[in-house]
Amino acid sequence: MINQILLSICIPTNGAVQWILPVLDSIYAQNCDLSKFEVIITDNGKDSKISDYLPRYNYPNLRYIPTTDEGFLNLVTSLKEGKALFCKMLNHRSVLLPGTISDWLAMIEKYKESQPIIYCSDGQVKGPDVIDCQDMDQFLQNLSYWASWSAGIGFWKKDMDQIGRIHLDQMFPNASLLFNVRKDSQYVIWNKKYEQMSDDAGKGGYDLFDTFAVHFLDLIKELRDAQRISNETFEVIRKDLFGLLVKLYKNEKILPTKHTFILNNIKKSMKVYYGISGYYRMVLKAYLLAPIDICFAAASKIKRFFLPVII
Repeated sequence: MINQILLSICIPTNGAVQWILPVLDSIYAQNCDLSKFEVIITDNGKDSKISDYLPRYNYPNLRYIPTTDEGFLNLVTSLKEGKALFCKMLNHRSVLLPGTISDWLAMIEKYKESQPIIYCSDGQVKGPDVIDCQDMDQFLQNLSYWASWSAGIGFWKKDMDQIGRIHLDQMFPNASLLFNVRKDSQYVIWNKKYEQMSDDAGKGGYDLFDTFAVHFLDLIKELRDAQRISNETFEVIRKDLFGLLVKLYKNEKILPTKHTFILNNIKKSMKVYYGISGYYRMVLKAYLLAPIDICFAAASKIKRFFLPVII
């Protein structure tokens, strides 16, 4: 334990060279002590070319591991491969902001004795940079639907040793870990902004509304039914998620998109937890918001067109 490194940065990918290389550049541009952290890439991409580019990253703390994992389960392998005291998941599109690794190392030093469950919410949660929560109910009431975001998770090495006993949901293995790696714990939402997402053109491949409007809420309902969270917290998450679903419908169904999500049976999915009226409210709100986005996009294009002339 004396010589154990502090941080494993765990990056699951599906062979996306165009995303993973800028992330690696952002990591090694921070000039942090390489002995304090490691970088693990687990790659389940078929015919992946990532290994062809790795010789340019000649760092002793970088490991590349091809896998045959299905879908999102690749992220679990990435975490399990970590050897550090704390294993932090990083999305393969997350370009780190300057100072992030130093911040993470300081965070680990601060909590290495108490070892609460830590979720890095990237500034998406209302509140200060650090939100302390005494139990899962308080934790999820603050975190809301962001608990579905896989990139926020991170676990202490002692928790990684428990993965084998946890049933992993195929769509949300991250949530399975977050909810079940411990039955009782103190929680910390580390809410500081730490990354900038690369362009996500081509993202998708799964049924978007069934996944979030049904499947994710099924997992939250299980927590409520097991009395691990209150009905009040369940309703907070359900109502907050409705706002996200409005945005998803607007961005993926109404406006042009570069994503490849499956958008079948949206009405059927919405009826499960929001009823038929919830479906129509979502559609109405999305259509009311769409013209605003179109106007902003048009204004931005006009500005970019005329700005060189003005200058």
